[in-house]
Amino acid sequence: MADKITIIGPPEMGKTTIKKVIFEGEDPNDLILFPLEATIGIKYSVHNFMNSKVSLIDAPGQSLPIILHDEQKQVLAFGDTSAIIYVFDYPTWISDSQDIIDDVRKIYEINKKHDFNAKIILFLHKIDLVIKKKIGSLLSLIRRQIIKQLELPDEIPIYFTSLHPNLIYTTYNAISNTISDFSENSSVLKEKIKAKLGNLSKTSLFVTNPDDYLIIQEISSDFDLNILYYLYEEIYNKSKSPEVLIGQVSVVDLGPKLFHLLIERLNDVNSDFKYILLYSESLEKEDMIKILDDLKKDLNQ
Repeated sequence: MADKITIIGPPEMGKTTIKKVIFEGEDPNDLILFPLEATIGIKYSVHNFMNSKVSLIDAPGQSLPIILHDEQKQVLAFGDTSAIIYVFDYPTWISDSQDIIDDVRKIYEINKKHDFNAKIILFLHKIDLVIKKKIGSLLSLIRRQIIKQLELPDEIPIYFTSLHPNLIYTTYNAISNTISDFSENSSVLKEKIKAKLGNLSKTSLFVTNPDDYLIIQEISSDFDLNILYYLYEEIYNKSKSPEVLIGQVSVVDLGPKLFHLLIERLNDVNSDFKYILLYSESLEKEDMIKILDDLKKDLNQ
């Protein structure tokens, strides 16, 4: 059985392009040279991604106002979905943030009203249009603005994505994180990691799958979100390196901050995973080793 995901958002946000690149393997550079025509009507497709089968619903941006006010179309677009991914881009947030907030609130209300029980996820797309040297602090500011303006009782995950060749990993990370939530193994490990991070400071844990997609990310409550983007980039580069330092604590310099890093293999205890990466500003070497050893033992039970 496929996990059903609806991708929705205003027109020309890049929804269909994300589907073409991530799920159908098209070259994003080709799509820049030859842009796609606007999606007409709701499109259905089934894809294999990671170890899951995913049923995608690509809802045209031009139909968004109709879907948000027509109950029959709401059932068609959102019924039986595991996740609703709302895509908007950086320029639109800057110029029309209130429209975005209104859309997301309406989707939240529809989800509750019809008991769809879908997970709502936000993709702020085209972050390559953000000035690179300011991207960490700016995206952190935007995240806080969105959460504050939404004023919803439930926290909605926000991912910052791009299909620019140097940043395409952000979109893979967002999609793989979304889909991994439907995996029992990933959900169990995620809860164990959350429990471990509960009493820790300035620490983050990431897990990759055999295809080097980032499928789990958890951070301590006081972790500096300004640095998160740079960690994504650092993890991406490490995943592509033929030499990964396993079982030894190293130092990672991310500009103004120094992190201790410990990487362990997880595929020896569960084939769904590859690496677990622990970054910390505060933990001693022995504590880091114990945390990952305990997690591996828990996973092996």
